[in-house]
Amino acid sequence: MQPLKAGIILQLEAIGVEMNTQQQKEDTNNLISKFEEREKVLVEEQAKTRDSIQKLNLIKIKMVQLEWYKKYCKNKEIGYYDCYKNQLWRRDREVTRLKKFLTNYRKNLVESVERKPQKEGAFIRATWLYAGRNYRRMVEPLDIAEYYRENGNRDYQTHGRSRHYILLEQWQEEEDANKLTSSPNNKKKEDVAGVLTEDSCFWAKVEDALISCKLLNDGTSNAVEKQSAKENLDMFEQYSMDQINKYAVSPEIFLKESSFMRWWKMYREIIEASHDSGLCDFMKNERYLQYEKRSAFYETL
Repeated sequence: MQPLKAGIILQLEAIGVEMNTQQQKEDTNNLISKFEEREKVLVEEQAKTRDSIQKLNLIKIKMVQLEWYKKYCKNKEIGYYDCYKNQLWRRDREVTRLKKFLTNYRKNLVESVERKPQKEGAFIRATWLYAGRNYRRMVEPLDIAEYYRENGNRDYQTHGRSRHYILLEQWQEEEDANKLTSSPNNKKKEDVAGVLTEDSCFWAKVEDALISCKLLNDGTSNAVEKQSAKENLDMFEQYSMDQINKYAVSPEIFLKESSFMRWWKMYREIIEASHDSGLCDFMKNERYLQYEKRSAFYETL
């Protein structure tokens, strides 16, 4: 007799369950079978919980490794987005495996939440949405880097973005809609040095702005293409200043070798000397040098 079944029989006998007649034996066996099934389900759930905890701990370790990579790139004055896009060092290629592991985990998690009933999905979302947001802000720029590494690619948000990023952002917006919004507070300003750029598609917008600059400089571009490029640059300029004012971008975008700074150099040559805007004033007067130095930055505002 199996230990589990023997234990159940002993417990039933202890509470006075009789098994004298054939009918009592059949009823008892049915009851034992139900207990066995429940016990097996419980054991399986406990095993899944242990596996989930172990995997979650591994995910945390992988995210910390990505943070280390981010700091390493910052010390190179280029930033982790451009480091990964340009594949300058062996470490950049190693990050590909790291990104794949993290992405597979999040994709599976998103698919799992989609399959669950709405109430259960909402409960789960409340417990891991914060981690999902950090993942999206940290990892999606790497996918964007891969997308624009291929010459000719543009408009990542329409043609290249993975569905799981879209859902994570959508769920985050639903969560944020239930909270009061306010202007940036002092706490956020104090933390600007370590902030992750809030818009995980920021670098896609930078890349498309670079493409627009090239179109304006290209003598073969027709009038329609140039007008579209100009409108895109106007929108990107306003968008960038809005993000800066909200302290929603990482100071890394201002590193001298970043794609954003490369865009600014190209854009500055395109715009007229009389062009006046918040971003132009911010960049021309090099106020971005104080962006990470909170107190000095405030004095210029």
